[in-house]
Amino acid sequence: MKQIIIYSLFAFAIGMTSCNDFLTEEPILSQSNELTLGSYDGLNKATAAAYGYLYDDTWYGAGFVLSSELRSGNAKNPTDTDFTSGRYINEYGWSYSSSSTSYLWGYAYAAIAAANNVINNLEGKETSDVTAADLNNLRAECLFIRALSHFDLLRTYAQPYTHAPNSPGVPIVLITELGKPARNTVSEVYDQIVADLLEAESKMQDDYKRSNVTDVFAAATKPAIQGLLSRVYLYMGEWQKAADYATKVINSGKFNMFTADELPYIWTQNTASAGGEVIFEIFGLLSNEYNPYWEEISGMTTPFGYADVMSSADLRNLYEDDDVRLSLFESDPDAPEDHLWTTKYWGKATERPTYNNIIVLRLSEMYLNRAEALFRGASIAGASVASDLLAITSNRGASPVTPSLAGILTERRKELAFEGHILYDMARNGMAVNRTVDYDGPSTAQYIEFPSFRWALPIPLSEINANPNCIQNEGY
Repeated sequence: MKQIIIYSLFAFAIGMTSCNDFLTEEPILSQSNELTLGSYDGLNKATAAAYGYLYDDTWYGAGFVLSSELRSGNAKNPTDTDFTSGRYINEYGWSYSSSSTSYLWGYAYAAIAAANNVINNLEGKETSDVTAADLNNLRAECLFIRALSHFDLLRTYAQPYTHAPNSPGVPIVLITELGKPARNTVSEVYDQIVADLLEAESKMQDDYKRSNVTDVFAAATKPAIQGLLSRVYLYMGEWQKAADYATKVINSGKFNMFTADELPYIWTQNTASAGGEVIFEIFGLLSNEYNPYWEEISGMTTPFGYADVMSSADLRNLYEDDDVRLSLFESDPDAPEDHLWTTKYWGKATERPTYNNIIVLRLSEMYLNRAEALFRGASIAGASVASDLLAITSNRGASPVTPSLAGILTERRKELAFEGHILYDMARNGMAVNRTVDYDGPSTAQYIEFPSFRWALPIPLSEINANPNCIQNEGY
């Protein structure tokens, strides 16, 4: 087992204060770690609190998603200075150093620490009112959070598994205590992620949903665990397993594709509706005090916010005129006509952007995962590449896609635009970035070859200085 440089009480306390709008009953903050983690009620609230880290603006709250879109060619910085504050320039230009990098590192390890606090304190908590199933469900939720955190850390700070499985990954952390861990290999971290998710799948009840929360789709369920397994196996090139787990979600009967009429309106909902596409999302937090800086993803991607991240013509030109997904890009009356922003984060039906849910797993991805896996050799009775792609295009007003790897990846880019997928899809497929049509950044970042050290971002300098066992990535 590995350790991490973080105080468990501090990590836990931060998590407890970041879930005011996720829990319908706020947690008690004035008790010790030992007391809180000593009861099922405390462990249950600690589990709910651990989700709060995911909404931080370095993670799904903004940076992790927008970095993928900006570095890949889906997004760009506005050229009209009336619609930019200067944020996200480094991401667009691939301008990274150890003192200017993604700071996901600290928040992801804080989420891991919070999850570990629960995982390692469940033993002996069974009572006449608390069953083994209750405890297993909590364990499964925290295993899901730990797996997702390690997975996103790998995608940010390491080379892709399909290219360099034995290269430096990130430290595997299974116990929260002071320490100076070395980096495990990419392969070792993937093995731990899969182990956590398989155990979570085996422990969680089939119909389990977290109670006393505003949004039940913002907590782990068995389909969410299976959906993440499908994605992880896809990133590993485990095609049959990726197809098998996508099929489990598709065949669960719990989700249905958004229709062309529904798609434009699902992004501003306060909570996801049952029976739609959403499998797991991050619940947008409305802070107790208004955030004047609008650092959330809504403020970054709307013309009436900071507007720093808009869509590129390279992306928009992929859509047919009648494709409903093209309507998800809008401008501002005072902006140049080529300045269009995604409407996926324009706030929850409020007058101006303050907060938004961020969808992490949805049904359309499962069809796309399975289509790619089938194309690469997997086999699922009754399923085909063409039928899985048709499940997408028939609900978007788009023409059918000819089954090919290029067609699948293009459809994936169109469907999952501005949801944080594209850069990592390119990495796992060994594809270079080539922004030739709509690019206004530095010439040194117009073309990013693959392979290159640049596909793994530098570890933050604060971690390198504090932990001599954590080696910096090549090139930085």
